[in-house]
Formats: sequence, structure tokens, C-alpha cells
Amino acid sequence: MTNNASAIRMLVTYAVCILLAAVMGRVMVDVGNNPDYSNLFMVGLVLLVLAFPIIVKWHYPLMVASLSAPIFCFFLKGYPPLWQVMVILSFFIAVVNRATNPQERFMSVPAYFWPLVYTVVMAGVTAYLTGGIGLHTLGGETGGGKKYLSVVLALVMFLALTSYRIPVKYRSWYIAAFFLSASPALIGDICALLPSPFTYVNLVIPLNEMIYAQSQGAEVSVRFAGLAMAAQVSIFLMLAKWGLQGIYQWRHPFRLVTFHIMLVATTLGGFRSMLAFLGLVLFCLFIMERLYRTAMLAWILTAVIVVSAIVLPFAEHMPKSLQRSMAFLPVKIDPDVRMDADGSKEWRERIWSAIWPQVPGYLLLGKGYALRAEDFELMGSGSFAGVGVNVDATQEGLAISMDYHNGPLSTLMPFGIWGAISYIWLAAAGLFILYRNYRYGEPALLLVNRMLLVLMIGSVFSFLFIFGAYCDDLGKMARLVGFSVALNWGVKAPPIKKYYQAAIRRLPNRHAPQPLHQPAA
Repeated sequence: MTNNASAIRMLVTYAVCILLAAVMGRVMVDVGNNPDYSNLFMVGLVLLVLAFPIIVKWHYPLMVASLSAPIFCFFLKGYPPLWQVMVILSFFIAVVNRATNPQERFMSVPAYFWPLVYTVVMAGVTAYLTGGIGLHTLGGETGGGKKYLSVVLALVMFLALTSYRIPVKYRSWYIAAFFLSASPALIGDICALLPSPFTYVNLVIPLNEMIYAQSQGAEVSVRFAGLAMAAQVSIFLMLAKWGLQGIYQWRHPFRLVTFHIMLVATTLGGFRSMLAFLGLVLFCLFIMERLYRTAMLAWILTAVIVVSAIVLPFAEHMPKSLQRSMAFLPVKIDPDVRMDADGSKEWRERIWSAIWPQVPGYLLLGKGYALRAEDFELMGSGSFAGVGVNVDATQEGLAISMDYHNGPLSTLMPFGIWGAISYIWLAAAGLFILYRNYRYGEPALLLVNRMLLVLMIGSVFSFLFIFGAYCDDLGKMARLVGFSVALNWGVKAPPIKKYYQAAIRRLPNRHAPQPLHQPAA
């Protein structure tokens, strides 16, 4: 009977695979002839059916590995990123598991859950009062719904992450998957250099447009954004695994050489904000590890002076992307690079000076994220770094879509003072939870807990003073806090003092058997 059942299951499996293969072959022919949305949707649907058993079993590690991945679901309307799809699927599967198995419980973290609930309710009320939630990509008359969706998904992501306790034996794998989830961005740089059909990877991972344009003969300044992102997350993983002190050890030369190669690769992206964020992270780790008390302080200062004396005089002859990363320093660089960097800075200053006077009018009721049809028409009149200089700064494309490249502005304009309360509450709660896990967590998790805390500090500082976007930073904070809770199995508390333990032992035990009568005097 068992053999017959196995044979029937095998036949059914083969029949389903043959049918799907036939459908897939037909669909791929249609995609080659007419790559419209309906054909791409069929490709995605077939792939989803084939991968469904894997998703059900491995949904949590797949979600963790996709949290920062620059991978998009080309077969769905709106081209959503993979992490959004995986977060929704993982949350749905976790809810089903909880309904069928009472032991599959979500970890209770009210310190962060309630500010997230407040944020979602606040965003919903603002949307209701300012034009509703519309998705222009789905045919709606209004847009801006993606940003509201990002706010809601911050709560869903946190719940999905805290639905599972990461086993001790798999910690290293989950930590690597969490920090390296953004590394596929390197594929976008590599495939942009290759001829067709390799460029079709842009359906899943966006190509580096600058590299692709240069490969087609255009004269553009190339910035290796994917390489810089992959190098930065590799640095974060090394710091979470060994710490700054563990990297700067002469008995581990491979770590030291790899770390500095990654530092140089990070500058090739041409992003000053990325270099500033990395510098802030390294500074915080240097202080928290108390390396200023060791001889490493003298070694690092000597190395910085020597490298600066050798490199800075020749900055003008270095790759232009690296020069752009150093544009905030008082060094001589290529005039074109300086003009590009200054144009970006001037655009920010111009739009900030135009938007800040409007903030008091939106403190009680923000603008929300709703975009009308007229807004989409105006968004083409000017956008960035000198384009559309004759256009009013408040009417440029990025200003209309509220991409101000400024954290406080991106909070106060759409949600007013209520958004500021939301961010302050979430940031304070996140720092509190991450500090508790760092201070009272297991010794084996000391380095990774410290790294998560430092990334949270850097994220808040960057949001306030360097670069930030409210709807995106909510997800970043929820990702850090949720992963820390899953890794530490909750929020750690300080241990009970020894004298409290002794006092507890001296308390009478109410459950101990009592004598039936008092002995005679």
C-alpha cells in the first residue's frame, strides 16, 4: 500500500511538472515576442507555484536574506521590491502557524509594537484627511500609495521578524544573510558591462545606468554604486563578526587587508553620505570598544596622517567616483567632479530654503503622500542638481514627491508634529531595546548586538543631519530592532542582584506543607 501511494504521488508530481513546463515554454515564447505585463505575470505565477513548497518551509530565512536586497518582482504591478513580497508572505505564514499551533507565538515587544501601531494609525488618519491612498501604477487617479504602504510594512516586517526565535546553531548563517542581503547590487554593476542577453537581469536587479551608458559609448562619469553597497555591507558583517579590535590584529592579516580593500571599494560609489555614515560607524565602534585606551590609537593616527600625505596631493588623478566621495574635503579635484558635487549641494540648499518656511502650515495636519494628476505633470519640469533651475524649487519633481533628501523635512511636511512624535518615539524605543540586548545579552552575541546598536545610532544621526526619508527609515529601524529581538529571543533585562536573590530565598514558601498544630511551649 505504501509503495502504491508513493508511486501515485510520483506520477502526480511528474504530471504537474510536465504541465508547468509546457505552460512555461509557451509563455517564454510569448515573452520573447511581446514582453508585456500579462506574459511576465504568467512567468512569475508559474515560478511562484514551483517555489511555493520552498517558500512555505524556508519563508523566514528567505525573508531575512531579502530585507535589503535590490531585487524587484518584475511580474507584479508596481514593480515591488522582493522584501515587501517576502515580508507579507512570511507574516501570513506565521499567522497561519499561530492559528494551527498555539506554541508558535509571536514574541511580545510592547515597547516597539505600540509606537509602530501609533505610526500606522497616524498615517491612516492623515491619508483620510488629505486625499486618501492611491496607487498610480494600478490605474488610480492619485499616487503616493507606495509610501503609505512602506509605513504599514514597517509594522508587518517587525511582526514577521519577531514571530520566530533564531536557533543558536544557525545564528552565524542568519547574521551573514541579514548583513549581506544588499550585496546583489554588485550584479547590477557587472551586468551593465556585459552585452545582451545579460542585460535582461534588469528585470530583477536594476542595472547601473551610468556604467551601461558608458558601455554604449556615452561620455558619462561612472559611479560604481553596486560595488560600493556590496563593500559597505561586507564591512558591516566583518565588524559584527570580529569587531574593530578583532580586525586590527597582526596575526590575522587577511582580515586587515580585506577590510581596507572594502574601504577603498566603498569610495568608488561616489556617495559622500555613504562615506560619512561609514566614518560615523567606525568612530562609534572605536569609542565603544575603548580602543582609545590602547596603542591602536597611535597606530591609526599615524596611518591616517601617512595615507593623507600620500593620497590627497594626487586626488585629482584618482578615479572620478572616488574624487566625488572626497568632494567635502578641502582638496583639489577634477573641475567637472567638483561642479557635479556642488550642483547636488546647491540643489539641496535651494529646496530646503524654499520648503522650510512652509513647515509651520503643516504642523497640525500634514500634506500626506497623495499625488494628483497635476502633480505628475509638474514632476517632469525639473528634478535635481541644476535641472530646471528656472523652475520654482517647490515645484520640482523631487519636491512634489516629497523626496527632500532631508529626514526632518520628510517627516514634518507629510505628517506634521504627529510624524515627529512617531519618529522620536520609535527611535528612542529602538535605541532602548538594542542597548538592553547589547548590555545584558549573551556574551556570544556581544559583537553583533554592538554592531546593531551602532547601526541604529548611525541611522538616527544620518536621518537628522545627513540624509533621510521618513517612510524608508521606519523600515530600517524596524529591521534592526526586529532582527535583534529574534536573535536574542526577546528584550534582555538586567540580572537580579545577588542581595535580591538572597532576600527572595528568605521569603516564606506559601506552598510548603504547614504543621497541623503548634507544638506545646
